[in-house]
Amino acid sequence: MKKFVLLGLISLLMLGACNATPPTDPPTIHELTVVPDNVQKNIVSNDRIQLLHEKDAPYYLVYYSKGNVLASITAERNRLIIQLEEGSEQRKEAQPYVFKITVKNPELDTIDLRINGQSTPIDRMTIM
Repeated sequence: MKKFVLLGLISLLMLGACNATPPTDPPTIHELTVVPDNVQKNIVSNDRIQLLHEKDAPYYLVYYSKGNVLASITAERNRLIIQLEEGSEQRKEAQPYVFKITVKNPELDTIDLRINGQSTPIDRMTIM
């Protein structure tokens, strides 16, 4: 009898594992020191914030700032939340920060860009 109960429990666990959704890789973001040529030629320097994307490729976020910028990324439900934190030290001229964003979850269909905690619109979205 114990063998049948154990066998039934193992069968249920296996069926549950078959129906479970596979885990997805979390999104990643990192600053580029070398910007690919195809991205560089599509950057519009008049725009403070630009998002560039090519089909089946990473996103690139370009942000012009006079301060130092740190980036982080999270996912909540269907939203990709990009956090940019600007340092208080300011330069005379803004410089571009280019971030590569990798997203492997197709359910993330909304981008929420937050600069110092404030949701901020993206000036330009470019399909390369």
